[in-house]
Amino acid sequence: MLRYVTIALILMTGASTAAPDVTVQQDIFHARDKVMPALVHIQPVIKNYNTGELEKQAVIGSGIVFHHDGYVVTNYHVAGKAERILCTLADKEIVPATFVGGDPLTDIAVIKLDLEKYHGDIRVAEFGDSDSVQAGQYVMAMGSPLALSRSVSVGVISTKDRYFSADVRLPSGERTGRYNLWIQTDAAINPGNSGGPLVDLEGRVIGINSRATWFANNIGFAIPINVVKRVTDAILTEGRVTRSWIGLHCQALQELEDYFGTSRNVGVLISSIDPGSPAEKAFLRAGDIILEVNGQPVSARFVEELPAFYRLIAEQPPGSEITLKLLRGDQQYNFKLATKLLGDLLGEDFEVKGWGFTVKAITKQMQIENQLDDTLGVMVSGVKPVGAADQGGLRRGDVIQTVDREPVAGLADFVAIYNDLTNRTSSKILLTVKRGGTTRFVLLKVDGIERESVDEQ
Repeated sequence: MLRYVTIALILMTGASTAAPDVTVQQDIFHARDKVMPALVHIQPVIKNYNTGELEKQAVIGSGIVFHHDGYVVTNYHVAGKAERILCTLADKEIVPATFVGGDPLTDIAVIKLDLEKYHGDIRVAEFGDSDSVQAGQYVMAMGSPLALSRSVSVGVISTKDRYFSADVRLPSGERTGRYNLWIQTDAAINPGNSGGPLVDLEGRVIGINSRATWFANNIGFAIPINVVKRVTDAILTEGRVTRSWIGLHCQALQELEDYFGTSRNVGVLISSIDPGSPAEKAFLRAGDIILEVNGQPVSARFVEELPAFYRLIAEQPPGSEITLKLLRGDQQYNFKLATKLLGDLLGEDFEVKGWGFTVKAITKQMQIENQLDDTLGVMVSGVKPVGAADQGGLRRGDVIQTVDREPVAGLADFVAIYNDLTNRTSSKILLTVKRGGTTRFVLLKVDGIERESVDEQ
């Protein structure tokens, strides 16, 4: 206990007023020396379509080698959209890397170092057990904050089960955090630390740093390493993380137990159901209380319990039949439904360079999230300022249904029509777009003169 009191004094007062406990200092050195050789500084060039044109941006991040073949784990928001990746290893050698796979829902990605021309030694970090960590436990955050070379910061775990709403999005646009909680720490985590390891004093990686905050001091977040283990194993063995989906959205029961007539720590409340989902087809309703999944009791009295419930559903084999025991009013019922494969969150991007905007293919998940009737058309992901699309009144989020009266079934159709019209050097392009519940005509004047946009009656 004395060693923790001593290190707390060091953090609060600085080393100039108190000499560190020798044992604690040696533990820090030992953990540092054990992990630092496996630390990787990552410099990816990523594609960004959100401004209405394809932009290639050099960003920075960190990663940790976890396999002797050169596999590195980092954040999806660091490497998930990378076109090119360069990594600086502990011996300051720079080697290229390739993207292997990623999972935006947990913000985890795996890249592989190209070791063909590298003759150094690859050191691998040891993964710990994030389920065993405790609030108040001392940890070290490692990485390359603000593009500075390798650094170590020391702090404590503030909480091991921080919950974030699934509405939180990565810079690339994907939602994240539905299936996991986060480790919160006051060890300094800044941009550039993303993807680096959170390490205990035994030199074991217990989390992957993911988030820094601008609105508060000494608050950073890491993905628990047990989540990372599951995700990286799926990526290496199957090439992706496969999850089941039934279309349920739930909320904590905490203050609603009396209203719904449930006991404490019993049941999960359905708050909404996706249209066309297995849950809707099985006649589940908002307000139903799920008591069991395949005979296993479930509960979510607090928001921190929701990710475990979502994960229980997600880990069922896609296409398998599951049984839900529900409380509806004062009656209990059993419902059987078949799960579906959770598809890609976002579709492929395309730059409509000559017209001044970018589009994205519409996935099933995008259809549900944006309450669209179907997946037909393409969605505008960005509009370039002072271009034909901007002057014509096109907006981000518009769904383009036709181009010069030609129907657009998907991205391939749109690209073919665009190329054809570009080759014909058409000066005026008429788009039919869906915006909210309204259909509109948008006229693009490729020479960029006036703005025209009218409602279709």
